[in-house]
Amino acid sequence: MSRAAPSHEPRAPRIGSVQEMARAELLADLDWQDVSVVGDLSNCDLGQLHAQGVRCASAAFVGADLQQARLIDTVFEGCDLSGARFDDGALTRVEFRDCRLSGVQFNASRVNDLRFVGCRLDGASFRMAHGERVWFEQCVLTEAEFTATEVVGARFDHCDLTAADFSQARIGDASLAGSVLEGLRGVGGLQRPVIDATQVVPFAYSLMAMHGVVITTEGDDE
Repeated sequence: MSRAAPSHEPRAPRIGSVQEMARAELLADLDWQDVSVVGDLSNCDLGQLHAQGVRCASAAFVGADLQQARLIDTVFEGCDLSGARFDDGALTRVEFRDCRLSGVQFNASRVNDLRFVGCRLDGASFRMAHGERVWFEQCVLTEAEFTATEVVGARFDHCDLTAADFSQARIGDASLAGSVLEGLRGVGGLQRPVIDATQVVPFAYSLMAMHGVVITTEGDDE
């Protein structure tokens, strides 16, 4: 009998009317409420930012320090957040759509109702992050790190998970439908994953690699 993954979707951000603010105003006061962000905040110190009801469109946060930031009901659309750091942060009802997040760090963050759609997250790190309802849809997650991550209600839908690392993670009942699974590391951290028939072989190879299985063919020792 087939087993389906939990279908509870992340709750969508609740955003009302927003007002665009200038870069200088945004940097002067890191309590952002009902604002629109469209500028370049790359390499800025945004540590302990509090953002609620915020929409970021085509904005740049490359290398920005967002450690210990608290984001609630926030959307990023078409933004570049490569190398940004959200370590020790708290994200609730947050969406990233068509964003570049190469090398982004969410280490030890609390993530609830977090959604990534059409994003590039190669080399991203979610080390020791924990939370509920985290979905990735059509995302590139090559060599992403989920070491010691604990998430309830995770989903990886048509993603590229090549060489992603789930060592010591506790991610139960995650759906991996349509995703590329070659070279997965630490697959034991994916507890009771839901896969389709086309994914059985690459997932099995990852399991065997984890257990040190050596595959030989008859006559190899001759």
